[in-house]
Amino acid sequence: MIKHILKTSLKLSAQKTATVLALALYASGAFAQHPGEAVAPISISAKIDSTTLTMGDRTNIRVEVLKNGHYGLMMDQVQRDDQGVCTLNKVEVRETSIDSTDLGNGRIQVVYTYLIQPFEPGTQSIGPFRFVNGADTIDSDIVTLKVLEPDMPKVMKDSLLINPFEGTVSVPGRWYDFIPEWWYWPLLALLVIALGAVIFFLYKKNGPTLLPHKKVIPPYELAVKRLTHLKARHLAESGHDKEYYTELTDILRQYIDGRFGVNAREMTTTQILEAMSAEDTLKLFIDALGPVLRTADFVKFARQRPDISENIRSFNAVSDFVSTTRPLPEADENSKGKHIANNKRPKTTNTKQKS
Repeated sequence: MIKHILKTSLKLSAQKTATVLALALYASGAFAQHPGEAVAPISISAKIDSTTLTMGDRTNIRVEVLKNGHYGLMMDQVQRDDQGVCTLNKVEVRETSIDSTDLGNGRIQVVYTYLIQPFEPGTQSIGPFRFVNGADTIDSDIVTLKVLEPDMPKVMKDSLLINPFEGTVSVPGRWYDFIPEWWYWPLLALLVIALGAVIFFLYKKNGPTLLPHKKVIPPYELAVKRLTHLKARHLAESGHDKEYYTELTDILRQYIDGRFGVNAREMTTTQILEAMSAEDTLKLFIDALGPVLRTADFVKFARQRPDISENIRSFNAVSDFVSTTRPLPEADENSKGKHIANNKRPKTTNTKQKS
């Protein structure tokens, strides 16, 4: 009779199976306890075959109850939702079964087996499973299951097996989709040629103004600016003679280079004076600038310390030279020679520095 009931219960829902079996066993009286026999303790334990699973894999939970005859009832903890899905603490239950064994002396071993299949990653706690014996309630240990996410290749493979073409949407063709691929390179070459032709035409029409260029400060304006800055620093008055003459002669060399095309910045004092003697305009200022260059050499290399009046004369000599040789406006370009001729000798510098 018990085997017939067990066979029938497997066809029922997972939620009702355990309850039906327990009631049947209880009603049959197969496990009735004889009066006067000692009552052994009731125990319940829960074990899981695999404590770590990948989502979608299956394993068994086995709940073992040792009891005395027909005493006690296993509480059904399998829940069934509206769609017929059976779960144990959010883990789906695929199958349930119950096996009983008569151990003798009125002791019965009942094993409840749940085939579970998790679909959520993380750690799942299942249980405790509860057995009721009269007024006493006995709980099993909680079963812990760690659920891992599957590898990506496996997910892709499973999704393709389900329906590889599900959700495919056709996209309307765009105009450039109809252009043969081998046309791309000729079209790109034509665009480059056209762009180059436009740039060439604009450059030829507008000249160098098409390209950005850095504004160049005229030599005269640069020299005046640097002289003004040098004067404001008061280097000579504060005893920085070497720095003062280094800056003063660099202004002079840069102006000669930019204004007259003589590479004075790469020349020694002797070479500068020789180059000035070869120029009609520059040779007029040898007597005034020669002492400035020589004094600067003594200060830089012989550590000579000129007096204040010498420093002022050197500054005024360079300032007069820059002012006298400044470029004339274009309207007065024809009178340039006359302007220089009227200054055959540079002005005699005073010991008072110009303000």
